[in-house]
Amino acid sequence: MSPIANCFASALAYGITQIRKGLEPWQYLFLIEGAPTVLISIFVFFFLPDSPGSARFLDEQQQADAVARLTTQDRTAKDRVHWKQIWSGLLDYKNYVHMIIHFCCNYSFAGLSNFLPTLIEDMGYVSVHAQGLTAPPYLGSFVCCLAAAFISDRLGNRGLVVVGFSLMGLAGYLMLACVHDASANGVRYAGIWLATCGVFPSLAINITWLLNNQGGDSKRGAGMAVLAIFGQCSSFVSSSLFPATDAPNYTRGCAAGAGLTGLVVVLGAVLHCKLRLENARRNRLYGRVSGEHAIDVTEAGDNDPNFRYIT
Repeated sequence: MSPIANCFASALAYGITQIRKGLEPWQYLFLIEGAPTVLISIFVFFFLPDSPGSARFLDEQQQADAVARLTTQDRTAKDRVHWKQIWSGLLDYKNYVHMIIHFCCNYSFAGLSNFLPTLIEDMGYVSVHAQGLTAPPYLGSFVCCLAAAFISDRLGNRGLVVVGFSLMGLAGYLMLACVHDASANGVRYAGIWLATCGVFPSLAINITWLLNNQGGDSKRGAGMAVLAIFGQCSSFVSSSLFPATDAPNYTRGCAAGAGLTGLVVVLGAVLHCKLRLENARRNRLYGRVSGEHAIDVTEAGDNDPNFRYIT
């Protein structure tokens, strides 16, 4: 949802800056964008369920049916932590591959969110118009996120979707890093489109991919901790690679984005192939498993012979 939020935020910020009465524009911005967030958070705290089994808008039978659709079962009490799963999550190399992918994608997520108006402004647009021109790429990336989710679910495949969209992002960053002609602003703006539409879906699908393959709630929590704590650190990197002295092309920051997005392509492809090989090995040793087969992951986690990875 972040791309659509950024899209509306950019368009809203553009409109708010046109207000010339009463408060300063930045004060209106805090009030108009901040107040709904605070109010909605109260509603979400009380009404958003933490699982299908606790959804109050479902009756008991519907809750049972929703839980039964899950192909993995974890018998760990919901208020307990399974320490074996925690250690498994901290020692699983796959979680660190996902962490690096997240680090690379988050560089763009943070960098584009912070510096996209600056990139457009330095193409020759005034600040207010630059703010408005950030909205369309974010809207495009939102549509691409929906497409990525639909395609990856239909194919039962995460890795190739991450690779495909990252290639799009890589192309966009290369256009931004290599095209410096002041008369080619259209090409650079197209590069912004490709970068945002490529990297944001890759970031979202990578998180889903990690969660799909954890084999237990406690391991899932450990995996997300590894991804979030270390993967988010690229925000510090992106904040230092777009200095004002690099204007108007910001070649260093865009080249770093190209390199990191290219690394996502490589890691996504390697992890996809590795998981496919592991699934094939388990099929040879233990036979194929039906998608409707319930798997108890409480003790063995994703090492259970019946567990198959989402590739």
